[in-house]
Amino acid sequence: MTLNFTVHYTERLVPLTRLQLSTQTKPTSDDGGLKSTHAMLQGSPSEAAVQQSIDFLRTFSVREDKPGLQSDSEELVFYNAVVRKTIFNMYALAVDLYLEESSAAQLDAEWWAEIEQSTWSVASYLLQSLPSRLRRVFRLIQTRKMSARLSAFRPSSIARFYWDAAPIRLNPFMVALFPYLRDQPSVVASFTPVIAGKSTRPDSFVGLAEKIHDGVMYSTQRVISLLLFPLRLAREECQLRRKELEKVRDERAEVLGKLLELRSLLANGLEADFNVSTTGSSIDNQALTEFLFKFAVVTSGDTSKKTVLPLIEQLLSAFKNHGIMHGAYLDVHDLRRPSRLTLLWPRLFLLPPLTFYCAKHIYASRATLADLMLDVVNTVQNFFKGWLFDPIKDVLITIRAGGEDGVIVRREAVAADLDSLERMTLALAREKLSYDSTQLEALSQQIRQGDLTAVLKIYEEDIKNPVKSAISGTLLRSMFIQVQKAKVDLDQALAGIDKLLKSQELTFAFVGVAPALAVIYVAGGFLRGILSIRPGRYGGKLRKTSVWLAMRRIERLLLFQPKLLHHHHDTENVHSDTIPALTTGLLVLSLTHLREYALTSLPARSRLREGFLEDIEILEDPGLRRSEKLRIIDRMWKSWGKELGWYDLAGGGSNR
Repeated sequence: MTLNFTVHYTERLVPLTRLQLSTQTKPTSDDGGLKSTHAMLQGSPSEAAVQQSIDFLRTFSVREDKPGLQSDSEELVFYNAVVRKTIFNMYALAVDLYLEESSAAQLDAEWWAEIEQSTWSVASYLLQSLPSRLRRVFRLIQTRKMSARLSAFRPSSIARFYWDAAPIRLNPFMVALFPYLRDQPSVVASFTPVIAGKSTRPDSFVGLAEKIHDGVMYSTQRVISLLLFPLRLAREECQLRRKELEKVRDERAEVLGKLLELRSLLANGLEADFNVSTTGSSIDNQALTEFLFKFAVVTSGDTSKKTVLPLIEQLLSAFKNHGIMHGAYLDVHDLRRPSRLTLLWPRLFLLPPLTFYCAKHIYASRATLADLMLDVVNTVQNFFKGWLFDPIKDVLITIRAGGEDGVIVRREAVAADLDSLERMTLALAREKLSYDSTQLEALSQQIRQGDLTAVLKIYEEDIKNPVKSAISGTLLRSMFIQVQKAKVDLDQALAGIDKLLKSQELTFAFVGVAPALAVIYVAGGFLRGILSIRPGRYGGKLRKTSVWLAMRRIERLLLFQPKLLHHHHDTENVHSDTIPALTTGLLVLSLTHLREYALTSLPARSRLREGFLEDIEILEDPGLRRSEKLRIIDRMWKSWGKELGWYDLAGGGSNR
């Protein structure tokens, strides 16, 4: 990730390091070594390549009166090209070195901060690091030939320096368990619990009860404090490591910021030397020499060498020593993260017995589990067949053929009842009212329309003498006709309902299959989220959250200039519009994270990715003022905040 930033940040300077011969240069016969060295340096910067070029250039003198290095010779042009390429590679290596160290320190500091924030994480870390702590205790016993007495680990021994008001005298075993206590004063060790107060009436029953209550509370608090004491020391250890790593990060970031500010000076020196080399003039370039002196002051602080080649050798040696000293500093202060084995040993330790117990339990319950699996398989089969496949088949049948003719009542049944009503009514009218064929035809049309006025008139006359009409009249026939009419009306109502249902038949078919489809969708999404290794859109929620935090960090750095502990900035510089080197370095750390996110998580060849990278490139320019970069940040919030979900992560949906 850091080398990608270095390549991007220095790619505009690469053309100035290439070889370009002019027509006035004189060819030489012994320039094969220089050509091979320049070809070797065309690749990515590395310490080995720079060291090989330095070893080769050491055989040549930079003086103009040296035979073979004439001002218009091809050998001199090659020599200048190799020197330019070597200086360029040294600058790229320095930027990559300090960016890598500061990035690693920031990641480790964030890791220790996450451990520090959670009590469960602190307890897990204490358990994971317990073997190494005990190993230091055993080593202490072996080196000092001490006797491991149990009194050193009794609660009273710990409580003596935990509550004593006198100057704390740390137990050697406690220092071995928590090495930071040797150099750092513990904050939690000076904590004093509340002492039980005396009762104002010791002889009374109330005073005795208060005394007992205070004693119980005091003892309970004492026991709880003793139990939590290792957690407090472990939390303080994580806190001190985080602060120390933040200090290392700030120191490396400040050097990184100064190196980035030297890019313009390097560009001017390379351009001047490039133009001189193409015309075959002298190799004594003041701009490159000035850059090297400032470069040495920023990185090593030693400018005892006054010529170009010895100064380059000194810088390369300083880089190697710096890497060794940086690693030694992290090891001495124990600032690195615990190893993978240290973090995993509790799980590896508990995995075999848990596996054996689970296997034994599964084997003992194999019959029950077999029945359970059979029930699960049958349930799944019935679900797919009865609630998914069959309803889908019904939907297809409905779409193709329109379903059945009737759902509640058949059309033939309605027609039969209506014909029966018509026959009954016509027979009564023919016998009682003596209708001719024309009148019967008209009555038939009225019956089709639901009009039984003739029958109702007969019924009205019959109910005037109901007993007589019931025995010898037509009262019963007219009543049965009305019953048949009610049946016909009921059939027609059911036919209307059936027509309504038929018009919504496809809707009901989809309603029947919708619950099964919803269950399949939810279950499939859950399984896909568990089994899939692909992140979500734009890298997933975790990546977008890290980018959102990086944006907030950048804005905070621009609003409030950070300070190193050993620096005393003037108030005028703090409120000025210029950006100091420390802020520039810290900005580059966050911008490197944003660039890595854009290159890996945003769609390739998209306007979103290209625009996001353009804004990052503008922010990487050390020549911009603080107010200008704040405007770029505000534009990024407005342009990409909604698309990348930053407002949702912030807990609100309103625009900036």
